[in-house]
Amino acid sequence: MTKNQQLLAKMGGGSLALLLSLSLGQQASATTLVSNLPPTTLETNGGAVKFDQWVSSSFTTGSGIYGYTLDSVTLRFREVTADNNLSVSLYTDNFGGIGGLITSFTKPSSITTTNDNNTFTLTTPQTLASGTTYWLVAGISTSGSGEYSWRITDFPAQTGLPGWSIGDSSFFSNNQGLTWTPFPGSVIFQFSVDGTVNTSPPPPTNIPEPGSIVALLGLAGLGLASRLKKLSTRA
Repeated sequence: MTKNQQLLAKMGGGSLALLLSLSLGQQASATTLVSNLPPTTLETNGGAVKFDQWVSSSFTTGSGIYGYTLDSVTLRFREVTADNNLSVSLYTDNFGGIGGLITSFTKPSSITTTNDNNTFTLTTPQTLASGTTYWLVAGISTSGSGEYSWRITDFPAQTGLPGWSIGDSSFFSNNQGLTWTPFPGSVIFQFSVDGTVNTSPPPPTNIPEPGSIVALLGLAGLGLASRLKKLSTRA
């Protein structure tokens, strides 16, 4: 191997790996963070989701040092009458009640007409703080005849990562989320929360785009070529 080849192996490969690791990072596989979906629990009833009845249920995150990343939620759900204005959203907690809107999920292309698991995804994954309560809110944003049913269980059983839990009290709103009223008794909606455990602080918001990465690699290559040329001249 020539001196130039040795230098290329030491500098080029290392620079490439460093640039890729800094810009792309490592992505963990999504997992179920908490769930009370069957067969963990049995459904006993359903809560109507309509324009004049929004419903909400809470979950609380575990104690992960760097928090978590939310990718999707799966609701035990069925379509009664289809409506394009169905929304499932994530809200903050406000002293045990529903707070402000954080983000909204993308609904599946079709929702089952029988009770089944339907997954709602996030276009941009959402960071969740550790030891924090959040609320899932389902409703229809525009007046119409659309209706869905979010299934309810009487069983408090659930599975998930340490510290995660699903709340055993839920709320409904008859005015599109302006005010909320607790359901009488224990009403537990069936759902799962899916995502990843963050093993390092969340990445900065100014992560280079793929085009920028290529540009960085190009600049690194030019610098390397210049150095090789100087070494060849000296030789």
